[in-house]
Amino acid sequence: MFMRFKMFVFLFLSSIAFSVVLYAGEAAKEHGHKTPHGGVVQEAEGMHAELLIDKTGQPKVYLYDKAMKPLERTDMQAKLTVKSHNGAQHERDLKFSKDPKEGPLLKGEPIKGLTDWDTAVVSLKLKDSWTHLRFSHHSGGKAGH
Repeated sequence: MFMRFKMFVFLFLSSIAFSVVLYAGEAAKEHGHKTPHGGVVQEAEGMHAELLIDKTGQPKVYLYDKAMKPLERTDMQAKLTVKSHNGAQHERDLKFSKDPKEGPLLKGEPIKGLTDWDTAVVSLKLKDSWTHLRFSHHSGGKAGH
């Protein structure tokens, strides 16, 4: 009887350990890139895009190559659609800017009153077609990350 109990405890603890390792692996995939500006990163068309909506509601998109080195893409059209947690949807055109402190980025007009968001889509016109990057935000009040 004692041997069965030990076996049960061993199997139970092993399954918990396996679940923790499996969950940690999934979390690492979801947040696989360290974000230079504290935003959310997605990958498309051989580059990375980091979306950040700052405290004033200003959307910022930083573009990086595969090695996470900043890209200057002055030739690109970009648009942002953000859905807040209350269901309101906001759209902004994003324009290229080269900030002395932040480097090259795409900026949009501030979204008044936006302190948190649920989902966002950044649409980039690359060559002759549009690419859409979907971002999810699950922080509960921490804008931009």
